[in-house]
Amino acid sequence: MDADSPDDSSALIPYTGADALATRSAVVHARTELARRRAELERVQAEQRADLERQRKELEEKFAQAHADLMARIAPLEAQLKKMAEVLWTVDLYLGRDETLQLIRDGKPASADTPITLRQKVLVMAEESLILMGGRKTGMTSDNIPEFVDWLCADPEHLDRVLPEQKGVVVLIPTRVASRSGNMFEDASRDASNQRSYWLLRNGERLYLLTVDPDLRIFDRVLPRRREFVEVFDKRLFGFGGTFGEPVRPGSDEWFELEKMADARRRHYMRIMLVLQGIVDRTPVWHPLPAAGVNFMSVKDQDAGRIELIQDDEDSIQLGEGGETFAAWQRRLNGLLRPGLRVIGNWNTLEFSEKYIEGDRWTRGRHPRIHPGNAEYPDSNVPHLIEGRRDGGFVIRYGRAEKIYKRNQPVPGKPGWVYRGETAVEAQQRASCVVKPDDSWVLPFDLVTTTELEKFLYSRQERSNHFLSMVPTVRAALEAKKAEADQEVDFRDLIGRLLIMEGADADGIGEVVDDLVHWWKLAHTWTKPLNGSGAHEKKAADQIVAEFRSRERVKGDASTDVAVATGIQIEGVIAIAADRQGRWNAYVPSPGAHEPGIYLDVTRIRRNGTLGKTTKWQALTQRTASILNVAWSTPEWDGWRFGANPRQHLTEPERAELIEEARQRAVGVPIVVIEKWDPRYPADRALVTYSWTKDGTQSPSDAEAVPARDILSWHHERDDVTAALFRVVRDDDGSPELTVGDFNDFGVSSSFSHFSGGSKWGDTPWWPDDAKDTWDSRPRLVWSDEAMLDQLADYRNRCAALAKEQDDARREFEGAAQRYVPAVLELIRARQLAKVRERFEEDFGTNADDLWDAHVKSLQLRDPLHQREIWGIVAIALKHGEPVVGRTLQELSDSARAHGNQAPGEWHPGPGGVVPGEYGDVTVPEPTAENDEEMG
Repeated sequence: MDADSPDDSSALIPYTGADALATRSAVVHARTELARRRAELERVQAEQRADLERQRKELEEKFAQAHADLMARIAPLEAQLKKMAEVLWTVDLYLGRDETLQLIRDGKPASADTPITLRQKVLVMAEESLILMGGRKTGMTSDNIPEFVDWLCADPEHLDRVLPEQKGVVVLIPTRVASRSGNMFEDASRDASNQRSYWLLRNGERLYLLTVDPDLRIFDRVLPRRREFVEVFDKRLFGFGGTFGEPVRPGSDEWFELEKMADARRRHYMRIMLVLQGIVDRTPVWHPLPAAGVNFMSVKDQDAGRIELIQDDEDSIQLGEGGETFAAWQRRLNGLLRPGLRVIGNWNTLEFSEKYIEGDRWTRGRHPRIHPGNAEYPDSNVPHLIEGRRDGGFVIRYGRAEKIYKRNQPVPGKPGWVYRGETAVEAQQRASCVVKPDDSWVLPFDLVTTTELEKFLYSRQERSNHFLSMVPTVRAALEAKKAEADQEVDFRDLIGRLLIMEGADADGIGEVVDDLVHWWKLAHTWTKPLNGSGAHEKKAADQIVAEFRSRERVKGDASTDVAVATGIQIEGVIAIAADRQGRWNAYVPSPGAHEPGIYLDVTRIRRNGTLGKTTKWQALTQRTASILNVAWSTPEWDGWRFGANPRQHLTEPERAELIEEARQRAVGVPIVVIEKWDPRYPADRALVTYSWTKDGTQSPSDAEAVPARDILSWHHERDDVTAALFRVVRDDDGSPELTVGDFNDFGVSSSFSHFSGGSKWGDTPWWPDDAKDTWDSRPRLVWSDEAMLDQLADYRNRCAALAKEQDDARREFEGAAQRYVPAVLELIRARQLAKVRERFEEDFGTNADDLWDAHVKSLQLRDPLHQREIWGIVAIALKHGEPVVGRTLQELSDSARAHGNQAPGEWHPGPGGVVPGEYGDVTVPEPTAENDEEMG
């Protein structure tokens, strides 16, 4: 029968009517023949597939070669076309092909000699509208540009805030905030519109709005830095011929040669200049111009003053000598809060709202800062008075506008009748909210000044997301302060006249009055406008005038110079000031303080220039500090925490006594004492002592090492080092003392190896003070026995070394046992194949060797014994010094059970044995070679 003929297996099995053995023999013969035919067809099919694959690869190679040849010919053409397109685009920018220029306000132009100013910083209309515009705008998009233009033209002051120069240009984009409509195509379109640049051009009273080709996208800076500008536009640096320092002519070969040499960023700057030069050459926007003309690409025109570049994106505009950011300024002043002062905040921020705890079917939702927990939030952007302290913070209280539900309420008009169910009624008691110094949504209303608020509001350098979220609150604080000042206008006018009579300069008297009124309110915790009681206001006026006299007396007092000259010689001095009695003192941060900004050493300075007594560890109150006449100070004095509560802090003498007590009360030999204190919960403080307590030893150097890589971590339940936590509390007279505390209350671990903060002793229970990426509440080291720490580090190293030694020995032992496994497996596999061969010959006959390999492959045989099982019983025998070679697997299995199956590694034979009887008689041969194969 031909191999390609249709299958007819019946022809291979003639029915003879013979016995079963004869029939089986015939079937075996027929099956073998069919298997051969199938194998032949599979071979032919494989050859055809291989031939087709070869042809496919040859065709692909030919195609790839032809494609490469074609691309090699096309590439130069594409490069030329790309260059031509770029050239055309660049020239079109100069010619203004895709630009629009709109006159948005007419008027008198500036003179010809007025320089044209180009501002580097790209402004954002949304931010400018949020910061500068009146009302309660929350920003804008490209749809609101007409509103922005109307605002610019409405008042000269508005324009001067955005572009103050008489001739100039500033670039704006609508917003940087991405659209989130939910439609990806709509969002992409809106984002493209919102990021398009709008160029505001000014010439005296005239204003133009320019838009250019959208492909010229501008985000951060319009100008390169000065050095970059010279390198790009002054062709002297590129070695071209021609007049020394001559500007590059747009569209010339030299221009495009410069573009070729410059990188992409510089080409971007060049095109911006090209747009502006096109405005100069093609339009009357900046006319009249100087007789010599103006060239934006000429360094010589810059040096001559015809072009001015303002690098306002590089210059740092910061408040105060310390260069405080808004966040740092806010955090510092919030640290000075105390009862009696007012705060203003935005309680609708995500940071406050996300603290809300959702309710379930059994309990109502609540906010942990609010009482009652389900009460409405305080009104945002209005001042609230701090009335007390609670939970490590300050309490404000406010009326509730929402109704509450109560049972058994009287029925109107029916005496004695009540509603049995819940009835909505007006809340009679005020709600309260806890404010904490680190709340980012709160400003200390009475501690900020209008000058500070305005400086931050109008500083374009302060545009962080946090500041932008606080802008409504800043504006509300400004309006509230101005409204309060308007109510005090008569009182302030009186104070001004009184101060002028005392010799104050009439120019700037408003700022002097504002400063003194601000001082008086802080000193007397006065949170109301001074427009009420005449007698009280007279007392306030007398005290303000007295303060002015005191300040003036200090300025004119000859002792001032003596005090300053003497005081600045004191090491570490941060302020020199006179008190209300005219006594001079120098203020130095108390040395060794673990909590900076709290305690001061105060040294008396006598009028003759000698030093008097030093009173150490003094915590000044805000009121005391406010009445000092400071003649000299450093920025550190301005950031001092005068409002800190001394009961929540420790002087170093107090800390030293507590540390000694903690050491004495600890069990064992003390090694270190750490301190845990969280500024968010200032009333909670703990000292933790870690002591050596291993039985029979006095120090880690006496202890015998045990195999462990992290011997002192929570992974090992040992008594080598024991931790004891003591809570710091104040007794009735205010003295600090220790009581036993709970580790869980302070989030401190009882294990020694807890933090990897970079200590020379390795992992420790504290963070070094100079460690990076740590937090304010990190545990800190306050006492240590460095000799014990050195011994402890050595003990841990010895334990780790012993663990490594054992691991190495275990790996070596495992490798030795593993050497026997491959040969044993080979014997088992051979026996397994012999059984399969016997079965194969029964099914296919003895003349079917050509089908054997395919048959074995189809069975997908697996090892009847896992190599780990063989390794285990061999390893147990080796461990107990027993011979392995020449013994059967059954003998090794019985021996393993007798030894309790104790062997290195993760797996051990079970008590019932692991070797099936049919392979138990396999004898272990000599290992033929090293075998490092990992066991699966």
